Amino acid sequence: MAAIAEVTTTNSRPEFAPALQTIVELVRRIMNADVSSILAFSLIDKTVRWKAASGFTVEVDYSQPVFRPLGSAIARRAFKEDTVGIIQGIGTRPDLSSDDFPVHVAEGVCDMALAPMRIIGNDSGALTAGFRVPHQFSEDEKRLLKDLAEMAAVVLHSERLVDSITAAEKIWEQTFNAMGEGILVHDSRGAIIHCNTRAAEMIESDAADVIGLPFREAFARMFGQRAADYYLADNHGASTVVEVQTEGGRRFLVSIFPIQKPDGQSVNVVTWNDVTRLSEIQDQLGRSRRLATVGQLAAGVAHEVNNPLAAITTCAEAILRDMHQAVDKQDPDTAQWNYYLEEIVRQALRCKEITRGLLDLTRQRQAKLALCDLNAITKQCARAALQRAETNAEFEIQIDETIGEVATDAAMINQIVDNLLSNAIDALGDNKGKVIVSTRREGARVVIEVRDTGQGMPADLLIKIFDPFFSTKGPGKGYGLGLAISATLAESLRGGLNVESKPGEGSKFRLWIPRRPLE
Repeated sequence: MAAIAEVTTTNSRPEFAPALQTIVELVRRIMNADVSSILAFSLIDKTVRWKAASGFTVEVDYSQPVFRPLGSAIARRAFKEDTVGIIQGIGTRPDLSSDDFPVHVAEGVCDMALAPMRIIGNDSGALTAGFRVPHQFSEDEKRLLKDLAEMAAVVLHSERLVDSITAAEKIWEQTFNAMGEGILVHDSRGAIIHCNTRAAEMIESDAADVIGLPFREAFARMFGQRAADYYLADNHGASTVVEVQTEGGRRFLVSIFPIQKPDGQSVNVVTWNDVTRLSEIQDQLGRSRRLATVGQLAAGVAHEVNNPLAAITTCAEAILRDMHQAVDKQDPDTAQWNYYLEEIVRQALRCKEITRGLLDLTRQRQAKLALCDLNAITKQCARAALQRAETNAEFEIQIDETIGEVATDAAMINQIVDNLLSNAIDALGDNKGKVIVSTRREGARVVIEVRDTGQGMPADLLIKIFDPFFSTKGPGKGYGLGLAISATLAESLRGGLNVESKPGEGSKFRLWIPRRPLE
């Protein structure tokens, strides 16, 4: 008669299977047990999963958990009592029927010792030793089983940790690839070590082929070589956020930021998001905002233009009156006419200046980008303002030489800075004070700042400072359009203009524009 084939098997990860297999074989060899197994219990659904077995001949589906409430209860009771559970009379006693122990009954196992493993979360386990004939378990056998159960518990806990980490990595990878933003991670040498699906699509390659590619080459594939040379030339691990335009005209917001790893090494995470539609919407909102001010402008125009028109009318009427009187007297006195005509011309030019300011404010003026030296523009504007200023104004220029050339509209920058300097000089009034002009880099932006030591402004005036026809100057010193126009020009440059001011502490205006190459 052929011998029954005994099987030693495990249902664990390959890296943990040998340890579990060794434990069940040790139990059989040292205790002379017929069978041995390592079981995992779920305390939530009272199911049992076979993790390792030795000596069994009955086929068991080790991959599927089975509902075994009695086995789970025995293991839990043994754990609470800190003892080895002894089960005798399996299959012969009503309370230990084959329904609760189908595999052991089929194997002919009647007595079994069960050493519980510690409960971790909602999971526990047990190491078992079974005999096909009645067996009296000695204290030494119980201690051995408990010691080996501790070893098995360590192995199973490690396996659970690895399973959790693996599941988390899978979820992370799925999330990473499902993101609509392109994401790359490169090491300190610039080699790409992670790439999601969206990034690979933009590079027109498979994610696996992107790994190991130099980041500079990948950036050039996405946004063009000129953009790569400009934006990556002096990025040495610093956080950067820039708006980049592809050669096809689409706009992307690119973020580069470093992360320090526990081992001291650093990597750079690069993300980019298509903001083409958002940029178009912002442009439309800017146009709508300017159109929304038409009612406000109409009221301002009526007020500002009415005064020079009244002066023109008065002078013209005076000339007509004098002409009629001259005809009657046959002796025209033209002395007054010269004054009236000069005043008419002056007031007409004032109307023209207001009209030109309104056109600058309302029309959508496109920036003509060219590489410009902002430091040179700032110095030139400061020198011109110094010549216009009174002797009580002291100028200080602080230049950041690392800015380099920036693609922008030099004429718009000139107009904005000239206006800010003119306002700073006016803010000093008759008092001695200082105007400080500075330039500097702030990440992907370039900032031109104009600061004065004048009287400053309260908060209720600050909120209206960029409104058309609002002015803090006295009569005849401007029409309140300069800052409104400057803010509009800053928007056209895809930048911004803001102000900080407190009464008695002066004012500080900051013009910022994106630092970008010529597109």
